[in-house]
Formats: sequence, C-alpha cells, structure tokens
Amino acid sequence: MNRIQLSSADRRILAELSRDGRLSNKELAARVGLPRSTCHGRVRALEEAGVIRGYHADIDPEAVGTGVEAMIFVSVHSTVRNRLPVVANRLRSIPGVQRIYLIGGDHDFVLHIACESVPALRDFIKLHLGSDPDLGRTETQIIFEQHAGMSTMPEPAGPAGSTGGPRRSDGAGGPGLR
Repeated sequence: MNRIQLSSADRRILAELSRDGRLSNKELAARVGLPRSTCHGRVRALEEAGVIRGYHADIDPEAVGTGVEAMIFVSVHSTVRNRLPVVANRLRSIPGVQRIYLIGGDHDFVLHIACESVPALRDFIKLHLGSDPDLGRTETQIIFEQHAGMSTMPEPAGPAGSTGGPRRSDGAGGPGLR
C-alpha cells in the first residue's frame, strides 16, 4: 500500500474513531469540527484507501472463557523460509490465534493466543505447533495483564517533536484521498 498523506482533519477523525468506533457521523463531525457531509466523505475516503481497516468490539477474554493469553515466538526451519506466507496463513487459521506477526530476529513469527486455561495452552502448543514439521523452536510468554490496548490512533515513532512527516492543515485529503 502506498503511504497516504493525511490531513489534520483526517488525523482528528482517526483519533476520535480509534477511541470510539461507534460514533455517529453527526457526533464525529461535531467533535472534529467539520460539516457532516465533509466528515462522512472523509471517513469513506479513509475506508476506501485502506487507512481504516475495520471496526471492532473490544471483548473481555475472561467473559468468553479465554482468560489465558500468551505470545508464542515461533521459528521455522530454514528449508521453509521461502514459504513464510503459506505458513502464516496456516497458523492464522488455527482456532485461538488472535493475531500473527512476521518479525525479524531469532524467531520468524509471534502468535497472540487466547485459550481457556494453561493446560489448554500447553495442548495448543503440542497439537498445533509441536507437531508441525515446518516449525522449529517455540518460546511462550504468558500474558498476566494487559495495560494498554489499541484504543487510540498510533502516533508515528521518531525523534522528539517529530510529526512523522509533513501534514496538511487545510482539512483536504492528501494524495490518494479524493
């Protein structure tokens, strides 16, 4: 995907929607200081450009019986390196996998897993990872608490005071957002 130039209005819209994706267009427009029709158009343009990838509910894992979560670092065998996307798709389809990340370093993937108990986590690793001939070493880190979520729009990393690149302040969409 091409990098999209976001206006200050786009960033205000994204910040509000990242805090509450259920805002009505009327409320969103009021919060970001845009006419409703302009706000609606900006949201649609952000969706069509793939900047807004979806709207999700934040579900309490304990309430649905998956109160044990873990990050599992997975290495693949060197003979499989050219098939990482195939392995990722296979891992993504396993029940209990919440997210999968392709990473650099000593491991190839990080899997975020949710299950009902520690024995269920052990069984998950044994059944789905330990028996897969493409996978090598795994390392499991159990999550005790989650303190920060994806509840707000991420700010770009960079030196203090960095804005992550030029921004338009006129409320108009940048390239690719018309």
